[in-house]
Amino acid sequence: MHLIIISCLAAVFFLHVDAAPGTFVYTGCSPSRYAPNTAFESNLNSLLASMASTASTGATYSSFTSGAGPESESAAVDGAASAAYGLYQCRGDLRPGECEACVRDTVLRLGAAVCAGATAASLQSDGCYVRYGAARRNLVGRADDTSVAYHRCSAGTSGDAWFLRSRDAVLSELQQGVDATATASSGGGYKVSASGPVRGVAQCLLGGVAAADCTACLAQAVAQVHGTCGAALAADVYLVQCSVRYWTNAKYVRPSQGNPEDDAGRTVAIAIGISAGVAALVVFISFLRKACSS
Repeated sequence: MHLIIISCLAAVFFLHVDAAPGTFVYTGCSPSRYAPNTAFESNLNSLLASMASTASTGATYSSFTSGAGPESESAAVDGAASAAYGLYQCRGDLRPGECEACVRDTVLRLGAAVCAGATAASLQSDGCYVRYGAARRNLVGRADDTSVAYHRCSAGTSGDAWFLRSRDAVLSELQQGVDATATASSGGGYKVSASGPVRGVAQCLLGGVAAADCTACLAQAVAQVHGTCGAALAADVYLVQCSVRYWTNAKYVRPSQGNPEDDAGRTVAIAIGISAGVAALVVFISFLRKACSS
């Protein structure tokens, strides 16, 4: 019975880690819309195509500009911005082929479906982040912007002392910051930590995010993890410039709070136990009948 329950729990907490890189996490779309058949739409389409093409070279991060005039950040046509700016960044542990596939898939969703017609948009998938807008200064965000773009906490929690010490050790190491000045090709801006049954990763946006700002952002993200998710067995927090994630090998930590998957595991285990008991009883009765008749 316990083996079945443990297997179900392990599947729950490793779900977001083993998910395909293109798995959707969150998106943000500006309320403003651009008119069709305009210079901005043409430049945006060109920019999104360049993202997909550049990702095929193996670069894990790159920023883009399409249609900007040399005299200003964004040229204007009929009073409307015409230039488009964008960037993408892949998770630091992805192979080049995985990064390319993730960016291509995310660009396709962002441009054609999720935020169709928006003058600024971003989409975070499990393996990469894509963002575009009509102003370069808004791409990375302000260094002091500590707003939470997205967070999720596992339903299962634990007061196990070993788990809590391990979780805090992982978050403490991640909070110390990552090398935000490393080159995109080296997987910079990404850090991995492990302690006991807990694993965690942190990442800052490359380009435009100074090392000190990266460290400050991660400290805020860790504070959000503690404040929002408490003793959750797994948690993800995404700020504008960075993200922190941790998860637990549930085989080694007993949760103090369950979730629907736990109940399903218990139901299956109980059903199997009842079936086995009934089968044993039938065999025993059959044996008694044979013994009595003889």
